[in-house]
Amino acid sequence: MKDIDNASIMTRIASFLFFVILTIASFWWFIASGYGTLHSLSYGNEVVYFSKGAMYSLGTGIVLLLLTLLGVYQNVKKTDLSKAQTKLATKIFVLSTVVIFVFPVVAHLSVNTIATRNGYFECKEMSYQWLLYKKIVYVNSQAVCINPEITKSSSGR
Repeated sequence: MKDIDNASIMTRIASFLFFVILTIASFWWFIASGYGTLHSLSYGNEVVYFSKGAMYSLGTGIVLLLLTLLGVYQNVKKTDLSKAQTKLATKIFVLSTVVIFVFPVVAHLSVNTIATRNGYFECKEMSYQWLLYKKIVYVNSQAVCINPEITKSSSGR
């Protein structure tokens, strides 16, 4: 690390802010989406939105947090990571990568089970998918599924 050209302070600050903002955004999207789904299920709303795409952001947020912390650590200490630190970081990275792909599936199955148990069913007409981003809409009546305007007018949107 001693032979590496030091980056300017502006580059370091910009990189740090970039990773911090992405980390916060990932966790925020996960928390906000998860809270919205659980809140709708708990209070028996007519429509429950589950964003499977937002569930991917949990693992992504962990990876980004790890990269941010490692970058800050190396810039402050001005030294490479020890073997033990590298081993720990590698384990966290691998676990986070597994979380990125496994957690959304587990969350979807869990929400589907809870929604079905509470009398909801998936409304294919209101659900949509784009690449990995999938928004699944559960409703508690066929009338809401057929006529989505009912929920828009009752929710004030």
